[in-house]
Formats: sequence, C-alpha cells, structure tokens
Amino acid sequence: MIAKISRYAILLIIVASLSIILPELYWMLFNKPIYKPTVYYSTVLDDFIYTQYTDKNNKIYSDLKDNTYDRKTFETMVPFSFYYDLEKWGILPESVKGLQITPKFIRYNSQVLRITPRDLNTPLISLNPLIESQSDFARLEMPGELFRIDQKIEFITALDNSVNDSMSEIYNQALIDQGFCFPVKIIAGNPTTRKSFDEGYFIVDAQNSVFHLKKVKGQPRCIKTDIPSNLNIRTLIIREHSRKEFYGLIVTWTDEVYMITYDNYSILKLPTEGYHADDMALLLSINPLHKLISYSDSREMKCVLLDNDYKVVNRYHSSWTPKEEWISSKVAAILFPFDIETQSRNSDYKYLKVNFNGITSLIGILIALLATFFCKRFVYRDELTNNWFDFVIVAVSGIFGAIAVLFIRPEPWD
Repeated sequence: MIAKISRYAILLIIVASLSIILPELYWMLFNKPIYKPTVYYSTVLDDFIYTQYTDKNNKIYSDLKDNTYDRKTFETMVPFSFYYDLEKWGILPESVKGLQITPKFIRYNSQVLRITPRDLNTPLISLNPLIESQSDFARLEMPGELFRIDQKIEFITALDNSVNDSMSEIYNQALIDQGFCFPVKIIAGNPTTRKSFDEGYFIVDAQNSVFHLKKVKGQPRCIKTDIPSNLNIRTLIIREHSRKEFYGLIVTWTDEVYMITYDNYSILKLPTEGYHADDMALLLSINPLHKLISYSDSREMKCVLLDNDYKVVNRYHSSWTPKEEWISSKVAAILFPFDIETQSRNSDYKYLKVNFNGITSLIGILIALLATFFCKRFVYRDELTNNWFDFVIVAVSGIFGAIAVLFIRPEPWD
C-alpha cells in the first residue's frame, strides 16, 4: 500500500513538472516573433507612417498608402524624431509648419514616457532616497540616508543602518501638518540622479489623498494636492523634464490615464480608450508640435495624435493575428490540456498559474488514453484492473499523465 501511494505521489510530481517543461519546449520550436509596427506622425505627409520588420533581418519604411521609402527619405519625413541624423547630413529644415527649429529647441521640447505592464506588476523596494531638490552643486547627488514609509516615515543612515530619529520626526510632522493619514497606500518617484532636477515623491495616504513630498535645502516641503481622492489610483509614474509641463502620469484601476500638470496639480485625462494596463505597453511621445499616444498588446496597436492643447487630431489602428489564433496554438491546445505558468512577460513576480486549454484538449486526452491502454495491454501486459487509477490520472492530465504512468510502472505486486 505504501509503495502504491509513493508511486502515485511520484506520478503527480512528474505530471506537474511536465506541464511546465513540455509546453516550454514546444514553444521553443514553434513560437515566432510578432513584429509590431513602430508608428510616427509625419509633419511632411500630415499622416501616420511606420517602420516594421518583415522578418528579423528585413525592415520596411512605409506610409498608410503602402508607399515604401528608403531609410533616409523616411527620416526626412519625421524631422522631430530623427533631427540628429538630419543635422549630420546638413538637411535639417529651418522651420516645420512655420515653427522655427534648431536641434537644441527640438531636444528641449521633446519627451518620451513609457508605461509597461511590468511597471505595474513588479516587486518594489521599500527603501527610497530623498534627493536634495535645491542643491548648491550642479549635479544631483544621492543622499546618505534612505527612507521607508508605512505607519510612519523613517530615515535610515545607509553607512551604519541606524535610524535618524531627528530627521524622521521632522518629516513625519511635516506630513501630519498637511493632514496626512497613515498607513501609506502608494509611493511614487524617480529615484535617479540622471536628470536635471528632482521633484521628490507623490504619496497616496490611507484616505486616498495625494501628497507631494520633496526635500528643499535639507527641510521637508509637503503639499496636499487637489487630485481627487475617488480617482481609484493604481500607480503613478513620475518623470521630471525641463519643460515642466507635467509631473507624470496616473494609471487607475479602471485603466484610465491622467496627466498631473504643473498647473497647481490639476489633472488631465488622456484619450486612451481600449487601454488595458495589465496587457498593454503605453508610450507617450512629445515633440514641439504634437503629442502621440500609442498603446499595444499581442493583437493590436492604437495611436492617438494630439495637438499642444491635447485635442485629438488623428487616430490610427493596426491589428494582426494574435498568438491564440495560430495553428501551432490550436495544436498545443489539443496536446496539452493545461500548462503551469511560472513567469509572465507582463510581470516580474514569480508565481504558479494553471492555464486550461478548454474543450479542445479532450481530443488529446482521448488519444493519450488510447495510447496508454495500448501500451499497458499489449506492450507491458500490465494488469489493468489493479491499476485503474492510472487511467484517471491520464484522463485528467492527458499527455503529461500518459508519459508519467508509462515511465513509472507499477511494481509486480501492486
């Protein structure tokens, strides 16, 4: 009896292992890359144009009328994106749409901000540097202490891991004076010195109020913003830029995207209909004339062109056959009744997720049952009635169970 239980325990371990390994091996053989277009807006054509790989070695440059261009011609039609090449070639125009331009002007008025599913689904380090925002020196410098914040804010000296009680008390009091309510729900900043200035952190408290905290000449500056507390904020993406048009973006749990402007923290809703934060990467590209929002997943891309007043000027939509509809995916659904996923391309978290392939997998299960019966009856000549539970395992797990029960055979006395 113990031997039989031990065997079935081994079988279950093998089934679980195979449900991870076999699908991965299958897709190593049959997976193919999805070549998404990279979309720009041409101020020359007044329309969208794009680049796209047809395979890993060939790239096309095209407009929406299927006219193709060589690379240099393509770049001349998007001067704000490729001004560095045009300047090198000596063909950067002096003006675009009546706007006088120089490389310095384009660089100052251009910004790119990206949000990926990994940004929303990744482990967060609970220690944060609070950079001096008005340093006496030309470059930003990392501070000698880090802070953690939950039931209170606490600064820790990095050199000896000791708590700086006086500094912690000063910053705690600054938050409390502004009506901050612990514990903290969200904290967001841009903790790097590779920028021209620092805006500190935006912090969401227990009552969903949003506070702006930064260090100014060694002292806290805390402001309770007027960002609505019923916005249902999921995360904030903070990115400083010399234009000082906006602090960053808000993503809500209902997949809405808002911009936090420098106009007294007022928010501006962006036109991102159809955006799904857990599956789509969103890119905001800003140049002196336009704002381009593009977001895409495994089946489609949507682009929205805005003017400098954030009014919609044009839209673009492209779609392609998603992986779920490939022939290889349909074959996989027959072969594997389920698979166990340990890592998602949209998350940095490790987890175990069982994905079932639906009713189609019954075909593969039936084939696995017939193969198991044939091998046991005519090849191994096992006593089927004494090991009927092997067929239950195969009926539940298909090819995984068939391999397991045929590889780990019952003992003669079972």
